[in-house]
Amino acid sequence: MGWYFDILIGYLARAIVRLVKLHRSDGWPLQDAVISGSRCPPAPYGGPVAEISYTYNYAGGYYAGVHREPFLWRSSAEDYAARFISGNHIVIRVNPKRPEISIVRQDDQTRVGLALAKVVVG
Repeated sequence: MGWYFDILIGYLARAIVRLVKLHRSDGWPLQDAVISGSRCPPAPYGGPVAEISYTYNYAGGYYAGVHREPFLWRSSAEDYAARFISGNHIVIRVNPKRPEISIVRQDDQTRVGLALAKVVVG
């Protein structure tokens, strides 16, 4: 039971941090990014996490980012990571003052988000 409690606490902590980051990125511009890989690494504590790596260009610079999504179950994290295929595109938000900082938001992964990103990219 203690093991499950550790996973639950880790998940909640990661989810709260993610919510704060999501809120801070509300005004950041949308940008197209290319997925460079996805995985579900072993989690020593705090429960499973899916990691999605991506690259993007912004204001003449080339950057890389990693999206980490927490889960309660490893199978859910693996299923999520498997949806992100290397070479495919995703929409991210970029901090215009510090373009090395970016975030993936699920609500941006709609057709509207993709259309907006294509306009921003060119």
